Amino acid sequence: MSTPVIVERPIHDWFELTYAQYLTVPRSIMERMPVEWQRQMAQLLTELDETFDWRPHDGCYWVELRDSKGRYQVDPLKEYRHPNDDYIDSIMRKAE
Repeated sequence: MSTPVIVERPIHDWFELTYAQYLTVPRSIMERMPVEWQRQMAQLLTELDETFDWRPHDGCYWVELRDSKGRYQVDPLKEYRHPNDDYIDSIMRKAE
């Protein structure tokens, strides 16, 4: 009897059963993380850029928040230069 091969797919597993094709993370949220976390994230993004020429050469990605019916919504996380600190504080999971 052979031992089954375990294939690690951490990103696939993180997305779970969603049909999401992209990961969209607000800059204002990432900038609220500890500096060491930001350093690690920046290094990983740099490594991604050094491995793949993935950024569009013609055009750009544009993210807008919509509701379940496709209508545009006000995005409280859109303004990274003047973040809504009260909102960000309200969604921060408190350490137990």
